[in-house]
Amino acid sequence: MIIASIAMEELALSHILNAEGEKLQYILGTLPGGQKICASPQEVLAVNKSVTQLLDTVMQSQMLLKGKLEKALEAGGHAPTPEPPPCPGGPPCGNPSCRKSAIHLVSQCDGFSWDNGFLLSWKCRERKGCGIRWKEERPAFVDLDSEKTYGLDYTINVRGPYCGDHAGAVFVRITPCETFQEVLPLYFSVNCLKCEPLTLHYSTILFPQAHPAPCADLALLLNYGGSLFVEQASLNIYEI
Repeated sequence: MIIASIAMEELALSHILNAEGEKLQYILGTLPGGQKICASPQEVLAVNKSVTQLLDTVMQSQMLLKGKLEKALEAGGHAPTPEPPPCPGGPPCGNPSCRKSAIHLVSQCDGFSWDNGFLLSWKCRERKGCGIRWKEERPAFVDLDSEKTYGLDYTINVRGPYCGDHAGAVFVRITPCETFQEVLPLYFSVNCLKCEPLTLHYSTILFPQAHPAPCADLALLLNYGGSLFVEQASLNIYEI
């Protein structure tokens, strides 16, 4: 009964995530059959902030449900199998235990300048499985299997210098571009940079195209009139 209740909670969370996705589609005017609206950048940013806060809550609920499920399985005499050590970098090894992969990357250093048109470089903090590949020789790129679906979220803490009144954006750049379905950029208001640091947080799902290329490189690209000072940054990619 406990495991069944966990499954029902997971189902409820999936409906919440779907509703949040439709909320974003509505405000952007891309919801099928929905009303075409002309939302201002401030309204889009407000909706994006609301969705981000709810996703953080859902992620915390997921962690609680995971612990609850492990305790239930342990009490029923079905303790979870320990996870195997991660595979070395390179192509997938074919081991079934490596099918679900995840990687946690952080910025190479704290406090650096991120210039317009440049990619953000990473270092690996933690990795599970071998389906997501990152190498020190190419620190800005993450190599993904183009036939799999991934969850992605990043958090970047930035501050000025303030450069005019135009907006900035962080793009999830995927090469080749037709490998996954289009990923919308994260726009931010530069007015916030006048007086205090700004936290850029973004979450999305990477869905493969029908006939993708064999593999894809993923990186984060800055589009801004000047440069930003990055205090800290992290990137999480996990196979769904």
